[in-house]
Amino acid sequence: MFESKDKYFGRKKGKSFARLEQFQRFLFPPTKEFFKKIKKPRVLEIGIGDGEKISADAKLHPDINYIGCDIFADGVLRAIRNSKENSLRNLFVFHLNIQEILPLVPIKYFDGIRIFFPDPWPKTKHKKRRTFNRELVKALSAKLRKNGYIHFATDHADYFLDALVLLQDQDYRMDNISPNSWKYNDFNALDTKFEKKALDKNHKLFYFSVLKNY
Repeated sequence: MFESKDKYFGRKKGKSFARLEQFQRFLFPPTKEFFKKIKKPRVLEIGIGDGEKISADAKLHPDINYIGCDIFADGVLRAIRNSKENSLRNLFVFHLNIQEILPLVPIKYFDGIRIFFPDPWPKTKHKKRRTFNRELVKALSAKLRKNGYIHFATDHADYFLDALVLLQDQDYRMDNISPNSWKYNDFNALDTKFEKKALDKNHKLFYFSVLKNY
């Protein structure tokens, strides 16, 4: 099985791993040559969760190439299973941290980047573990084309504000700002497992979409 060797806080496997283990044979290490062969448009999803959202979008939009990564094996293997069962030639997933992938990706490569409900690490002493941080934003900005978008969703207000400030500091812009730019509604609903769990717990949900100016 090809998987990340980086230090990671949290589980790497879940209850469904045994049922999905057979799909490990389809995992492969990314290379610079591999990314060069993927045609535009290209959308990156950091942390694909259970793998269902990225699979559904790849099926719905066969003209868009979706590239996803996650340290949690179950979601990656489920996305691979969905890809094989539905013959999705536009879905590519890796059992890796995003930091292991970005050095292999050309500059101004992605048309869009999605980060949906990343682990919030809510305790102050653990916030340094958050995936979306200043270092990652700088690295992502180099890989995102001009006018490319970043979509972000969380049910933690302070993570939402921290992420938005980081992107404002990097000169991203938000068009058509309104109260609905920030809050959950039928228009921006993502229909992900973690979104549903947050709604079931009556958590407030926060969303934003920003564009790269340069």
